[in-house]
Amino acid sequence: MSDTSESPVSPAGPTAVAPRLHLSQRGLCICLFLMVAAGLSVYAMFPERVGGPPLPVAVELGEGAVPTADGAGNVLTEVIVLTNLTDHPIPRFSIEINDQYLLIRDAPLAAGERLELPQRVFTDKRSNHRFNPIKYPVEAVTLTGQLPSGARGVTRFLFEDGVITHSH
Repeated sequence: MSDTSESPVSPAGPTAVAPRLHLSQRGLCICLFLMVAAGLSVYAMFPERVGGPPLPVAVELGEGAVPTADGAGNVLTEVIVLTNLTDHPIPRFSIEINDQYLLIRDAPLAAGERLELPQRVFTDKRSNHRFNPIKYPVEAVTLTGQLPSGARGVTRFLFEDGVITHSH
């Protein structure tokens, strides 16, 4: 007698096997990418809610002379003035107006640097619309950047009629 292993067949016929769902390697990568993208978008949209140690930067609102696009002269416009209060640069520096208009600066904010930016250069996070300081007053400014410890610093300033009412 030979020792062959055959699967037994039931009198009712072969047994049915339920189909199983399989996720391909590509599908897994897409799912992981979407999860990371969702987390980063929440982080970018609500930085003050994520928290972190305070960022030592002063903020002022006012008017300043800014060069015109053609370089022929200067024009007086609404500006936001930022001053690094530390003796070290702040890399990964971003500024947000009214939780909607964002400017990410490529260059670090140098130690002691005073930076004057026209408010109209800030762009809506969800579209390409620019901030209009005539139409909308600045109510909040949120600053984020990397501290020397590597931690992400966050400071939020609240304004009323161009004057700081609260910071945290």
